[in-house]
Amino acid sequence: MKRTAVMLIAVGLLGSLMGCTVYPEKKPPTVASTTSAEQLERIYWDSVKKGNWQQVIALQGPSVLFTNRAGNHLSGPDWVDFLKQDPPSEYMIGAVEIRPQGADMVLSYFASVTDKKSTAPVEIAVVSVWQHVGASLIMVAHSETPRVSATK
Repeated sequence: MKRTAVMLIAVGLLGSLMGCTVYPEKKPPTVASTTSAEQLERIYWDSVKKGNWQQVIALQGPSVLFTNRAGNHLSGPDWVDFLKQDPPSEYMIGAVEIRPQGADMVLSYFASVTDKKSTAPVEIAVVSVWQHVGASLIMVAHSETPRVSATK
């Protein structure tokens, strides 16, 4: 009985050690490793938060159109300048829906955004359009609308 208990403990310890080496830590997706529009959207906003403007620009199409929370329409360069003025310190994406439209992938989701100059998060509804170009996707449109509570 004692020998069986010792064997079970040894097998349990060996199994727990092997789990760490057999299944390596999962690495976050990169532009080169993903074809998912949702993952590219997350990479885009992570790049904005980190100030990696070269990556941000590389993910945008040449004639991309943005609509910010105030309803202003901005070109790609104007959007990057807008983001540089007050980049988000946090951009949390949730409730993502993806709808394929031919060569395009239309993402709609809710986001909670905290700007570096603000402490309170802003809740927004977002629609982004990613288009297949060759083997990758580029953002061709992005629109943000503030979410407001319904009043009674």
